Amino acid sequence: MGQTTDRKFKIVNKNNWNYLCEGLTYNDGDIAVLDDVLNAFDEKSGVVTRIANNDKAQGYESTLSFTGPQILVVLDKYLTPEGKILCTATIMNHLKAIDLPPLLMLNLQSPSMDIPQRIEIPLRYIIKGGPALDGTHMVYLHALEIDEQETFVYYGITKRGWMKRFLEHAKLAMKGTSKRKFPSLMGKGMRVRMDEIFMKIKPGKGKLTGSYHVVCAAGRTAKNAEQIEKYLIDKHSLQKDTGLNMISGKGKR
Repeated sequence: MGQTTDRKFKIVNKNNWNYLCEGLTYNDGDIAVLDDVLNAFDEKSGVVTRIANNDKAQGYESTLSFTGPQILVVLDKYLTPEGKILCTATIMNHLKAIDLPPLLMLNLQSPSMDIPQRIEIPLRYIIKGGPALDGTHMVYLHALEIDEQETFVYYGITKRGWMKRFLEHAKLAMKGTSKRKFPSLMGKGMRVRMDEIFMKIKPGKGKLTGSYHVVCAAGRTAKNAEQIEKYLIDKHSLQKDTGLNMISGKGKR
């Protein structure tokens, strides 16, 4: 991605942010909101500094050990009743997730489908101190919520960013010719939703009502990423009613 562009941010690594959030509707003002909240939080807790020092010394394949409720950093961007776009950042404890590293949660509204869109990224990947992500491998999860009832999951691996892969899946889905589970389900869900929006047709079953995306691991070698992908597919997707992967991953456990 060329030279660094994050000089005015104290905490956020702009290059890594760009790599992970390319295609999302955030600007530097939104990132500044997140940066200010993280900076104030670190001054009180030292958590961000601890993460940065660990990643600088040991890299992203190291384990971050935390005890107690998971720290959630939530960035919300929404339209106010007055028609203004507002971005807010909040830090809270996730009482149902114990002993897990801090997580960044981005909440948006899909502009095309007008449905909730949530992105979850381990906080360590977007703060200064760790290695560059560009040119490394990541493991991602795409989850499709159908009819506000069931959530179907698909795990993948890429070197180009999860959003690029999702857009490729979406284009394949809209063609309606793929026999693969993931684009087939997404295509049907998108068409039902678009009929509801543009044709004012009462939706039938199978409507896409939300999409959720998780960066499971980033900054990894191909071998390490393949091992993680295989583990996640085998455990959470393959042979599951709500799993959309049709084959196991390539990595050896």
